Amino acid sequence: MLLLALFAALAAAIGPQATVRGAGPLTLPPDFVDETVVGGLLNPRAFVFAPDGRIFIAERGSATSQEINFASIRGFKNGALLPTRAIAFDVCGDGERGFLGIALDPDFSSNGYIYVYYTHQADTNPPCGYAPGASRPHNRISRVTMVGDVAGDERVLVDNMPSDSGIHNAGDLHFGTGGDLYISAGDGGYDTSNGQNTASLGGKILRIHPTSDGGYTIPADNPFANVAGARRCGDTPPPAGIEPCAEIFAYGFRNPFRFTIQPGSGVPFVGDVGGGAWEEIDRVINGGNYGYPIREGHCPAGVFCPPDEPAAPPYINPIYDYSHTGALGDDAAVIGGDFYIGGSYPAAYRNNLFFADYVRGWIKRLVYDSASNSWNALDFASGGEAIIGVRSGLDTNLYYLEIASDFDSKIHRIRYQAGVNQPPIARIGAAPINGPLPLTVTFSAAGSADPENGALTYHWNFGDGAITNTTALTLTHIYTIAAARTATLTVTDDGIPPATSAPATISVYPGNEPPSGTITLTNVTDLSRGVHYYAGDLWQFGATSLSDDQTPEQNLITSWAIELHHRNHFHPFFAAQGRSGQFTIPAVGETDPQVSYRLTLNITDAQGQTTTILRELPPITTSLRLATDPAGGVVMLENRSYPAPLTVARVVGMNIPIEAPSPQQLGGKIFTFAYWSNGKSRAQTLVVPAGGGTYTALFLPGYRISLPLVRR
Repeated sequence: MLLLALFAALAAAIGPQATVRGAGPLTLPPDFVDETVVGGLLNPRAFVFAPDGRIFIAERGSATSQEINFASIRGFKNGALLPTRAIAFDVCGDGERGFLGIALDPDFSSNGYIYVYYTHQADTNPPCGYAPGASRPHNRISRVTMVGDVAGDERVLVDNMPSDSGIHNAGDLHFGTGGDLYISAGDGGYDTSNGQNTASLGGKILRIHPTSDGGYTIPADNPFANVAGARRCGDTPPPAGIEPCAEIFAYGFRNPFRFTIQPGSGVPFVGDVGGGAWEEIDRVINGGNYGYPIREGHCPAGVFCPPDEPAAPPYINPIYDYSHTGALGDDAAVIGGDFYIGGSYPAAYRNNLFFADYVRGWIKRLVYDSASNSWNALDFASGGEAIIGVRSGLDTNLYYLEIASDFDSKIHRIRYQAGVNQPPIARIGAAPINGPLPLTVTFSAAGSADPENGALTYHWNFGDGAITNTTALTLTHIYTIAAARTATLTVTDDGIPPATSAPATISVYPGNEPPSGTITLTNVTDLSRGVHYYAGDLWQFGATSLSDDQTPEQNLITSWAIELHHRNHFHPFFAAQGRSGQFTIPAVGETDPQVSYRLTLNITDAQGQTTTILRELPPITTSLRLATDPAGGVVMLENRSYPAPLTVARVVGMNIPIEAPSPQQLGGKIFTFAYWSNGKSRAQTLVVPAGGGTYTALFLPGYRISLPLVRR
């Protein structure tokens, strides 16, 4: 039985006295350097290099709004972000939805075509909502045309990829050989059976051939292209039927968020983010079934290997996997990367597949061993934060995308400099960062380091005209004037010639106290639940009791971020500005009860000092028991098979798929499903009731063609 550790509701300000350290580059092998190429990005998701050196970035917002339901292509040219966005369009941007992927046409230099992967809004208000009979949010592929640095003329190609719960969207695009476009589609986060359902585009690697008129054709060797009744499931409106989707190239995936095409072979290599226990790197072949949700990781050693799987299963093992649960790890999210085929790195790195982990912050490389026909993972980089993309650049260096914060995400370059003194890394800390005058601040360079372990000299600029050079790790400075200041630290090593770090900065606020406030939360659906939720509840949130020693209340700036915390990681859920708002807890999506919603309120005063207040919103859970009569049968919960009886904890109000496989062999005899004890069909969606309960699947002996769905 899964247990939920309920968090006590709290509202705690992150103290302004706390030491704040400047972000630093990755820890890399000798002679490699981590450099920031593009900064100041707003929650980007992907990037791509144009043949002329421009970088196109999938970013949140538009020219006039930073709201999550706008997205745009941002251009980087001649060393700077272009002031005008190439194009902006409406999206559903809550959860992990929004602008997810971007690719350039192989003939981009002549036709200007860019392909984008984003979440199309629902036919409701709000745009990420759902109403019976209306279109849900769903993912689509469109083509836009660049003319100079501006794009337009959107043509929708593939539609109807599921995004029912806001998670497991996948969202990568790459061109393979012959002009075919490969697309990674997640299972949508709700109906996990999508991965095995060939009548759905969800949980798949898709392959199409874009045409000049903005449409697409189906490659003739797609596995279901010539099956009787095969449908183009990506057309608008979507075709009805249960026949397979002709766009499918391979299936059995959960959330293949990032992938790449191997140069030369044209084979996709996919990073599939795991659910039960395993993160996978898959070498994807035409028509391959990679097992999800029936299994996860390699079998027979994987945790989720079906006990009745045949000796020669139809499922393909990953070329590499690693655990994210239990003794082998606490959490993980694999980010598929890119092959390195350049000449700037040493020969040992050539043809390696570089990939990352979003949660653990590392980059590893997979090296193929022809003697054993296996791939071996080797460490490469560590110390990163929220890496969501790795690509090879035109200059034959690796680049990676980091979501450091909402407003200062970055694209980094990893460069090799053999025999050159590598620059050190500067880290900065300060305490206190605010208070009455005169304010004595202790500054620290702890964490600064030199790759060659040389001696360091610390260069301090305190932002008020005072400058100090020292070899001491800490020092104090007294501020006597009330004004916000930015202190800067650079570090120089003793190499020949000496090398100097990139600057690290921290803001201090002499003569100023931080703003304060509280978060109010109201369960509009049912006040009696207090500060706990049922799935489906409508909540109102507000910033109250706002005050500051120098800034009038009406001039304080407030912004919000709401995250779904699942075990040891989080999913972005909702963002807003202003004093108040509301949101609905989804009733579909992550069914594990070890979840909560965290509200973050940022209050910023006129000097730019920000106070962050957190509020945890835990769920109310209950126990469900699934059984069979006769005893000893098999039940399915959330599209996985388990021996009955099965008892689990789930959040009240969640929509939980359950099923009774039929027929079954019990005690050496064949039995056929008759009905569930709640009178519902064999495969049903159970809304978890407040009191929990037992649900028993009744079976009758023998094979039966027609059985009642309800008890008579």
